[in-house]
Amino acid sequence: MTKVAWSTAHQEFIISDHYYFSKLQRYTRENSIIVEEVDDINRFPDFDCIVFNYPEIPFKDDEVNFLSELIRKGKKVLIFGYYKNEDRIAHTCNSLTKRFGIIFNGDIIVDNENNYEGDDLLITTTKIKHFRDNVNKVMLACTDTLTVESELVEPIVYAEETAISKLEKEKILFAEYRDLGSGGALIAGGTCVFWDNYSIDLYNNKEFSLDLLTR
Repeated sequence: MTKVAWSTAHQEFIISDHYYFSKLQRYTRENSIIVEEVDDINRFPDFDCIVFNYPEIPFKDDEVNFLSELIRKGKKVLIFGYYKNEDRIAHTCNSLTKRFGIIFNGDIIVDNENNYEGDDLLITTTKIKHFRDNVNKVMLACTDTLTVESELVEPIVYAEETAISKLEKEKILFAEYRDLGSGGALIAGGTCVFWDNYSIDLYNNKEFSLDLLTR
């Protein structure tokens, strides 16, 4: 049984917001994933996975050190941003992820061919690595790109070749830092709304979301 700390310590979107995340809450319960909103980072060691879903308060160095130690002990940290660097979200995410060699670019990805319902910001992709066999295609709305700056980081989701980065960046959408000793990880994603009520039942987004929490 996986225990997930859904952080509220950095002013994140809360999972208990019924309008946006009631489906995700239901699916986690149905799959024996315990999710608790946690506003005290000192409680994070009690959980297997820590989620920062659109954090709006930058991470201090001592917090990054603390989370780095948790990853070295085998914990998993997930952090998800958004496109255009609205609310300086890319900078806020980078205050954590740059330590691990992942940079949020503050980019916009569009795709006129591979998208949902003709909306070029609701891009779809099949370029997914290291997920379960039931994850073949996902819809990632309003997503940033990531730059990888470490050999310990592997891109795990790319946009399709038809996609365009407005900043002309490599089209990496999700990336994973893996601690070689413990198996702990930091996973960063360019969008935080792939698992909201609008997106989660499209394509394999549900399976993708559950895999992220339990992998």
